[in-house]
Amino acid sequence: MAKNTLNMIFWHPDRNINNCRVTFLNRGSLGNLKTISGNKIDRIQHGFMILYDGAQIPYHRIVKIEYNGKIIWKKIN
Repeated sequence: MAKNTLNMIFWHPDRNINNCRVTFLNRGSLGNLKTISGNKIDRIQHGFMILYDGAQIPYHRIVKIEYNGKIIWKKIN
């Protein structure tokens, strides 16, 4: 699950959320996908990833998580 993967990165002492990139469904963006850097993530909550700008991204919209340029989680359709 995307939430578990993000929590692992966010709280693991040897990992840095700034090395993460998250791609999610975003209607209106090119291809309806948007990718953000981990440094935009403020916190991980029960049903949402909260960004510093106040945006709330539901976990079910996340399609891919990369860490250090490698895909570590991908949504299976």
